[in-house]
Amino acid sequence: MGLLSNLLLPGRLRTGPTVVVPAKTKPEAILEIVRLADPQAELDGADVLAAATRIHDAVELTPDLQKKLGLDGEEKLWAHRVVAERPLPVDYYDKLLAAGLAYRLGGYCLCEGSADDPAEDVELEYVVYLPAVEESELTPALEKILGTEEDADPTVPDTESSAAAMGDGSEISGLESGSGIAIAEPEGDAEAAGTVAKPDAAESESAEATAGVGEAVTGDDTGDTAEGDASEDVEEGGAESASANPRRSRWSSDGVYEAAGFRVSVTPVHRFPAAVAGLMPYATEVVRIAVSATEELDGDARMLDPGNVALALGTALDGPVVDHWGFQVFEPADLLPPRSV
Repeated sequence: MGLLSNLLLPGRLRTGPTVVVPAKTKPEAILEIVRLADPQAELDGADVLAAATRIHDAVELTPDLQKKLGLDGEEKLWAHRVVAERPLPVDYYDKLLAAGLAYRLGGYCLCEGSADDPAEDVELEYVVYLPAVEESELTPALEKILGTEEDADPTVPDTESSAAAMGDGSEISGLESGSGIAIAEPEGDAEAAGTVAKPDAAESESAEATAGVGEAVTGDDTGDTAEGDASEDVEEGGAESASANPRRSRWSSDGVYEAAGFRVSVTPVHRFPAAVAGLMPYATEVVRIAVSATEELDGDARMLDPGNVALALGTALDGPVVDHWGFQVFEPADLLPPRSV
C-alpha cells in the first residue's frame, strides 16, 4: 500500500461503510457469507464482488489507526472496506451489505464516523418476497401463523358480550314464553272466589274444564305469537347487526396487518435485494412482505420472534426470506449472530 493510500485510509475507513471484525477472515469465508446476499458473488483476487459492490480484503487496524477511527485500540481488529462501484440494486445496499456481514462475523459497521453493532439494532425486520400474492391467499396464512384469538369474529359474539347483548331480550322472551303460567294465575283467584260462592259440583267441573281449555288455547296462541315475534325480532336484529357490523379486517388501508404483537406490511416494489433478484431473475416487480415486532423485545427474541414468523410465512407461501440487511435465511439458527468468531 502506497504512502498516499496510507494517508487516505483512515478517512476512507471512517467514512465507510466499513466492516470491523475481531479476527481476520479468509476471502473464501467472506464469499460464502456474501453469497447469502448475492448468489452471483465472486472473488476478484482477495476482494469479493457482490451486486455492484466490492468488499476489500482485510486490513489490520493498528492501535494508532484505531484511535484515529475513534475505537478504543485495546484489541486487534481488522477492517474490510465496502465500496459501491456501480448503481446499486436498492438504496444503501453497500451499507446493508456491510452491516449484514458485520452481523455474521460478530463485528461492527463503521459508517460516517459511527461504529454500530448490527446485533443491537432495535428496528429489525424480516422480509418475504413473492412474485405476486392475493389477500385471500395471504390472510389465511397469517391467521394460521399468528392466530385469531385476539380479534374474535364479531358475527359470533363471545359469551359475556352475548349475555350482555341478549340480557333484556332474554327477560322479555322468558315472560312471553311463560305467558301460560302468567295467565294461569287467575285460577288461584277463581279458587279463592269459589270459597265465597260455591256452585254445584257439575257446574264447577264444567266451568273448570271450559276455563282450562280456554286458558290452554290462549296460552298456546300467546306462546306461538311470542315465539314468532321473538324469532322475527332476532332475524331482523341479526340482519341489522350483520349489515352494521361486517366482519372486521386486520388489514389497514395502507396494506398493514397487525396481530399477536407483530406488524406485517405488504408493498409492491420494483427494486429488491440481489438475493431475491438471483432467485427471480425475470421479475420486474415483486411483493415485499415485511414482518416486525410492534413492541420492543429483549435479547435473542428481537431476532427470533419476527424472524420465525417470516420463516413460517415464507414456507406457507413458498417465498424466499431475507433478513434486515438482505441476506437470505433458511432456518432459525440463521437469525442469530455468532457467539464467537
